Amino acid sequence: AILAQAQVNLATFIAARIRALTRTMRGRAVFRSARNLFQQCHRHDASARYLPGTTAECLERRPWSCAPSVLFTTRRCSSHSKWLRPGDSMDAMDRMATDQRLVTGDGKGADAERMVPVPDSLLEQLLQTEAAYVASSQVRAVSMHEILDTMQAHRVAKFIHMELPKRIAVRMSMIESLVGWQMVPELVQSHENLSWWYRDVRLVRRNREVGLKEFIAVMKKVKRQGDGMVGLGVLGMHKWYSSSNTDHTHEFVNKWLDDYFMIRIGSNMLVDHCIVLASVEDGGLGHPTGIVNTNCDIVRICEQAAQYAKALCEAQLGRSPVYSIETSAWDSPAPHEFSYIPSYLRYIMVELFKNSFKATVERSTDDANLRARPVRILVSSDSMHCGIRVSDQAGGIPFDVGKRIWSYLYGAAGAAGSVKLGRGGENNSDGVPIATPLAGWGVGLPISRLHARYLGGTLILCSYPGMGTDVSLFLPTISRNQVEVLKK
Repeated sequence: AILAQAQVNLATFIAARIRALTRTMRGRAVFRSARNLFQQCHRHDASARYLPGTTAECLERRPWSCAPSVLFTTRRCSSHSKWLRPGDSMDAMDRMATDQRLVTGDGKGADAERMVPVPDSLLEQLLQTEAAYVASSQVRAVSMHEILDTMQAHRVAKFIHMELPKRIAVRMSMIESLVGWQMVPELVQSHENLSWWYRDVRLVRRNREVGLKEFIAVMKKVKRQGDGMVGLGVLGMHKWYSSSNTDHTHEFVNKWLDDYFMIRIGSNMLVDHCIVLASVEDGGLGHPTGIVNTNCDIVRICEQAAQYAKALCEAQLGRSPVYSIETSAWDSPAPHEFSYIPSYLRYIMVELFKNSFKATVERSTDDANLRARPVRILVSSDSMHCGIRVSDQAGGIPFDVGKRIWSYLYGAAGAAGSVKLGRGGENNSDGVPIATPLAGWGVGLPISRLHARYLGGTLILCSYPGMGTDVSLFLPTISRNQVEVLKK
């Protein structure tokens, strides 16, 4: 009787998925997959029927080393919506009864009455079907104000546990939308990584009994394994574009990568914030404000980034330019301090300084000429915005290649079929540009622009051929205006 009840509940969950998927544009292929699962669940119970109010709550890998399987549990849930609606706050999310919550269970005791083993192969199909359905959901954008207002590790983890699978599923769906992606090894590897992360995040335990240790361990794993995804994505899309028989343009590839990486930036922000905010006992760093600095010193970050770029320049080219930092403020009590994510600002500024410093050194004929071409940095702010301008005298960028600096297909990663991390030199033995710590993959500017856009900022480049280049970064200083900009 218990087995039959569990089969009915599992079938009910899949039937609800089928009804929802028939209303989506991408529902046809997924509908057939869900229908097959539905039939499989009903195969041994012809009298199965719909039970109002019963929804699936848990997917959990059973700890059997010889026969991996899943314990499916059910409960009655009064929630009106499986996912948060756009505009819902974290407080609203905290009050909602979520349909799917990952809990522990060993199939014994009281929980045994609500669980039934599911074969691992069926679990994979269920997760694939769920990921395809979840990818059609709207991603929930987060504001800096909400982050600052929610600094309890368990609440942040709860939100991430709900939101991160959606963001991973969207990136999987984007890869699957590319015709012939299975023929590009880098895209296949990216999709495989995302699939494993989706599974790990969905199946990890997180409750009051086990705490956040297992959840933080999974977050660290996702972060560590995702470090190489930028180069993998750019190189994969270049290969796909070069071998594709479709009519897709450079604009399509750049827009696709912008959306893909923007979601990656948002996912990394959630993961990093959770790891830094969690207690040391749970495997985190125990920082009370996470990755956010409520008094982020812009001038200090610019100085640190300039020193780092200067050291790279000296290591790679043997010399570096001189630079100066000027400040200006208008009617602001703390002119150059506001709530922001220092690591994101530091990344942007390092990329800008590397470009300016490298171009200045290569433009200069000797040391005296190098000293005559200082890189000038201006930090200016008022009560609403902060602006940072980097000006060099490195000859500028020709007008005919000006737009290409924002393209992912223009640079070391987009120039050929393989990218290697080298030290010095411009090309490998095959004539392929090598990505160095100073030059990178050649996608530093478009990725920096995404980091600026992520929380409502802008990055603008103005080039004066024969003279130099001005790059301006504008950031909102009010936390309520710092809202995620994600793929629509």
